[in-house]
Amino acid sequence: MHAPDITFPTASPELKMKRIRATGTGADPDNRPMDAAEHRQLEQMLAEVQTREENLRAYEAHLRAWQEQIEAARPTAPLRRPSGHPFMPSQHREDPGLQTAWEKLHRSRELQEAEQKHLIEDRLLVQEREAALKKREANLTLREERLAAKEREPAPVKKKQAPTAMESFTRAPFALAKSVFGGKG
Repeated sequence: MHAPDITFPTASPELKMKRIRATGTGADPDNRPMDAAEHRQLEQMLAEVQTREENLRAYEAHLRAWQEQIEAARPTAPLRRPSGHPFMPSQHREDPGLQTAWEKLHRSRELQEAEQKHLIEDRLLVQEREAALKKREANLTLREERLAAKEREPAPVKKKQAPTAMESFTRAPFALAKSVFGGKG
């Protein structure tokens, strides 16, 4: 079947039509009779719209004929119901060997998906542990730097402070006994 020649304009012209009102309704500036140029322009626009409408009707008729051809070529055998499992073709359900092979394939696929899920979980755990280790390593590095800075500083020298009144009062009897009995030190 030959497709009708259909032309579609690249840019549709803008249709602007003025409202036609009854004469004598008031001071409407658009309430004037149309001149010949406007009348020709409206007729030209109407002709373009009618041409497009005819083209669309012809194209619709072509599509309907095409659809009828496709439906006529389609086999009349009843369609089989799709299989319940996406990997098992319905035509091989009767063959027990193929059915067993398909079951093994499905089982191995399920096992692979389960292992893949566990692997993803393990990877996430390893990533979390690595992040925790990096954080701990940064904390230890910072602590070591602080300790190294403390070691570089000279140790503060303790000045011997003068004993307080209470210390001298409580030590006085022991100092007197040392001096009398000749204690060491």
